[in-house]
Amino acid sequence: MATINKREISYEGLVSQLENGEDGIYNLISDNGKNVIFQPKVSITKQDLEDIPLLRQLREGIERWEKLQKTVSGRDAFIVKRTLIEMRKDQYIIKNAYKPPIVFTKLSRGMKIYPHLPWEEHIEYDECGNAVIKYSGISFCDPKVVSEILQLFPALEGRSEGQFEGDTWYMVQDFKPLVERALADYPMYRRIVEYKMDKMQNTEIQALLEQEFQFTHSIEYISSLWRNKIPKLIAQKAQDEYLIWYFTFVEKGKWKRCSRCGQVKLAHSRFFSINKTSKDGFYSICKTCRNSKKKEI
Repeated sequence: MATINKREISYEGLVSQLENGEDGIYNLISDNGKNVIFQPKVSITKQDLEDIPLLRQLREGIERWEKLQKTVSGRDAFIVKRTLIEMRKDQYIIKNAYKPPIVFTKLSRGMKIYPHLPWEEHIEYDECGNAVIKYSGISFCDPKVVSEILQLFPALEGRSEGQFEGDTWYMVQDFKPLVERALADYPMYRRIVEYKMDKMQNTEIQALLEQEFQFTHSIEYISSLWRNKIPKLIAQKAQDEYLIWYFTFVEKGKWKRCSRCGQVKLAHSRFFSINKTSKDGFYSICKTCRNSKKKEI
């Protein structure tokens, strides 16, 4: 019955059990659900027996019943077997009461609102002398972190309100304008973010997008945009802005003017495609202009 009670038969029941609703289901499908841990395996260690006297007494009782099991047969053997099963279950109940396990499927399940978050971005140079962003902790440059922040954003915003002494409040304040800048050229993506922040289901979003943009997208596609494409765009924008900041205020960077749009941009592979035949190693037209030209063709 313990196993049966943990299962949900209906689609609605399963959705209600997942933190991200419908997106949680598609997340399991894309991540190969059999590898996702919903409830960690609990084991009884020597340290547990030392720390929990009641658990130690129960284990001693189990050992006595195990010896008795070898000497009985028939109905008595059945009774002893059932008793041992219940006693072995009880030892995990006792441990969980003293040391509750942490249950999670993704980073969002274990993520807490820390007063000071671990942030770290820095620049390293590869063998060819190209600047590469390295990041760790809660960095906007990491698409996985951005995805988790998007999922948790309403809760983060609510719980950090007025908490000016912690980094979470400042993270929320920085994240909102970053999303707006990253999705400025993607009105449909911006709308998806707005709808998700209002905790709408994908079926509702599907109908609203069809009404506004006259496009019909599957709920699987909408979920993929929300979990993959949109976080990547936001992370890419964060990386672009970090490079510009770094080579403006930390190191003196090389800059060049795009021959098409006339904008001065950082001479880096994120902004200009590599051209080994040119003097500076980049094409004269920036990536934005080159990509827009391809779309026109």
